[in-house]
Amino acid sequence: MTLNLDAKTNEERKVKAYLEANASEILADKINNGVRIQKGGKTLLNRKTLASFMKFACDEAKKQAEKGAQSACIDDNVVYGWAVHYFEEDSIEGTLYNEDGTEYKKQPSVTAKAPTAKYTPPKPQPKPQMSMFDLLDAKPEEAAAEEPDEGEPTDEEIREDAEQIAAEEKAEQPKPTVSPVYQKYLDVQSKYPQAIVAMRLGDFYEVFDENAKLLADELDLTLTGRDCGLKERVPMVGFPYHASDAYFDKIARNGHNVVLIENDGIRELPSAQNVDLETGEILSEEEMREFDGDIEGPDFADDEPDLDLSAFDTEALAALDELLGNEITLR
Repeated sequence: MTLNLDAKTNEERKVKAYLEANASEILADKINNGVRIQKGGKTLLNRKTLASFMKFACDEAKKQAEKGAQSACIDDNVVYGWAVHYFEEDSIEGTLYNEDGTEYKKQPSVTAKAPTAKYTPPKPQPKPQMSMFDLLDAKPEEAAAEEPDEGEPTDEEIREDAEQIAAEEKAEQPKPTVSPVYQKYLDVQSKYPQAIVAMRLGDFYEVFDENAKLLADELDLTLTGRDCGLKERVPMVGFPYHASDAYFDKIARNGHNVVLIENDGIRELPSAQNVDLETGEILSEEEMREFDGDIEGPDFADDEPDLDLSAFDTEALAALDELLGNEITLR
């Protein structure tokens, strides 16, 4: 297939040739036509180039070197895997365009928050001093009708009001919704808690959560993350499906069981105990038992017929039997 990518260097031409030979129809459509995303309340077209991928690949290589080495040696298959991941992952932004075809530019925020003025209640004005004659003329009912000032709220009342406002704001916030893909992964992982579950997503197998961190250390994979609808991105590692057999073999040799989630269902790969370590061939249960020495060969000792000695001289045979230690049976 032909991809709408401009390759200017030899490295970019190699990546483009690999993508044209291995990309699925869905991935090719993303590369050629871009992906629509929501950003800043607008619908934008996200398009990626080989030049932006090369910068992404350099950043990934730096992460490999940050593990303690002064340099990083990256295999071609790893770089090609980065390329598939870069163009397939919608959360990675390339160049953004408006719906009219113009390039999107983020508008600077011009809204400044107005300073919050602290309210200071006015000080109560002192009442005019009454003379002796005013006190004599005042009615008892009027004096009883006067109520004392309520005064300012206490610290306890202020704290209770703040807690109530915080609880109302928390209740109004929408709860995060787990994506259906990640929920399916969690369901399968709960059924196989001791196994490493790998899910086929497009041209990749992906592993999430603590198992992703484990494989990143054991197989020297790049630990990234995927947006699964939660507040934080879920830890994830991935590898191309066309090279998956080599990765699954390494995982099995490290003593892990592997369960795959694919479009046609769920299947459990054979463990390392059922794999010939020299040839990589999967052995049947009978072959494994024979290899361990559990299956015995036929024993013909009990079924061997007695030798018919009627045609021989019995006295000579008796003498011979005595010499041989009574090993000849006569009949």
